Amino acid sequence: MLSQISTEATPAPLYLASVFINGLSTGAALNYTLAHLLHLTPPSTHFISTSLLITFRGFAASFGSAIGGGLFVRILKKGLEEGFKKNGGLKGRKELIRRLLGSPALVKSLEGTERWVAVKAYTGAIRGLFVAGAVLALGMVVMQAGTGWKKGVEPGKLVVEGEESLVGNGRGIEDEEWEEEMERAV
Repeated sequence: MLSQISTEATPAPLYLASVFINGLSTGAALNYTLAHLLHLTPPSTHFISTSLLITFRGFAASFGSAIGGGLFVRILKKGLEEGFKKNGGLKGRKELIRRLLGSPALVKSLEGTERWVAVKAYTGAIRGLFVAGAVLALGMVVMQAGTGWKKGVEPGKLVVEGEESLVGNGRGIEDEEWEEEMERAV
């Protein structure tokens, strides 16, 4: 939705409402991921699996903003160059393009064709970024759906046709003591 309404003519309240709905949906999806992970993993591994989830969320934020920023700048540069080529050529505008890549506030000071090209390039870059985000989100949903729906089996338990029985984990007393110490430490 955000990619489709990202135009210079979109009213600010509609855009803000759309961003709010997008953030709300993303927050709900992230909370569902945690609940799904806790459901699928045995309780004795929850401290490890939640730590890994939080670690990868942190990596995703860092890498996502770096990759998203790079994608945005590439789309913006291409849009500015193509726009200026179609409207008078690039001669004398290389410095303007460089400055526009670093400062969106510069668009306010432009007039005429240069302003129109800059606004079109910025909206095109924002649209491209939102389309890439939507594709990535769809991929995440498909991947998460493929992780399964059956609850994880606790180590040391055997499940036979819906019945659970304790069979020992085969790893010895030391391992059980280690697990107890880890749980106590956590």
